[in-house]
Amino acid sequence: MSASASMTASASMTASASDFAKGLAGIVAGQTAICSLSGTLRYRGYDIEPLALAGDFEEVAWLLLHGELPTAAELAGFRTRVAAAAREVSGPVLAALERLAATTPAASPMDALRTGVSMLGLVEQDNAPGGRAALLAQAERLLGQTPALLAAWLDLTAGRPVAPWPDAPLGAALLERLTGRPPSAAEAAIFGTTLVLYAEHEFNASTFAARTVASTGSDMHSAITAAIGALKGPLHGGANEKVLEVLGTIGTADRARGWVEEQFAAKRVVMGFGHRVYKDGDVRAKLLGELCREFVRGTVGEPLEQLAAEVEAIMLERKQLKPNLDWPAARVYHALGLPVKVFTPIFVVARMSGWTAHVIEQVGDNRLIRPLSLYVGPDPRDYSPPAARG
Repeated sequence: MSASASMTASASMTASASDFAKGLAGIVAGQTAICSLSGTLRYRGYDIEPLALAGDFEEVAWLLLHGELPTAAELAGFRTRVAAAAREVSGPVLAALERLAATTPAASPMDALRTGVSMLGLVEQDNAPGGRAALLAQAERLLGQTPALLAAWLDLTAGRPVAPWPDAPLGAALLERLTGRPPSAAEAAIFGTTLVLYAEHEFNASTFAARTVASTGSDMHSAITAAIGALKGPLHGGANEKVLEVLGTIGTADRARGWVEEQFAAKRVVMGFGHRVYKDGDVRAKLLGELCREFVRGTVGEPLEQLAAEVEAIMLERKQLKPNLDWPAARVYHALGLPVKVFTPIFVVARMSGWTAHVIEQVGDNRLIRPLSLYVGPDPRDYSPPAARG
């Protein structure tokens, strides 16, 4: 047995309940230069608020990938390459999605994205990570290809031919493809803000999944496919879809207290509230919540905001729980006229920037991620052959 294997075995044998953190809560599993949650959310040292208010997703994606804000020339070139990737999704991949859409039109767009990204890796013959330049090029392509795959899937499942990718920044282009009309400046701005807020969030479940896959020496597309699978879960990215379901079930502000109390009595989780990291409230939710209220002021969306405000007040009063980002994001997407089934896929589009940045960082300073477990099964016992078991 090697020295490292002996140390691992020894650590496993001496592990005890005092060493165990369920869900790895509070465990530092690595280091990153991409994102900080200390005090407030920062991307590469920049406070999230000015980045989010600017709402320029490509600028933030460049920052996450390269570590610095882009020059005007760098940003222009980056936009051009990402848009080109959106317009040039592999023909065989689109053909495969067309056949899948014809046979399983009710399949989740998240499944289509997971499958589509995996197929892109097959077409690229992405078998192992290349150097930094190659990984950055893959990241740029995925930033454009992912929203294009989402829009294509919606077209194909509706029986429409795949429409061309609009000539606009990524956020505005995607919003146009999802709604079928060019967005107003206000719509594009708040949608861009949601993309920036969803872009990155340290070692969350999907990012850690991507880094774990990358740590094995596997390829970019395999790591991203794993991340999409993790984000699909309702305790991670899928929560934003559940938020609108919650609000629709309650219906009106006067029914909020009774519904919330019923959830407490049944010990059910109220989606959109609480966060593993933010104990004093999610800074992203506060920022987007204010923008959402202003965005719907004077529109038919105001009653939903009144209901949301009432639920927030009750949750704070009864459980001292504040909203997380999914709570206002779902309302913004609803106000933009987007179907619920695209809420989490939009999260994928945004988080692609953070995921790819983390894969590149992991590859650049790699060690296989392999934690220990605490064994709680039967005590040692002897094997007997089938004939002796009666």
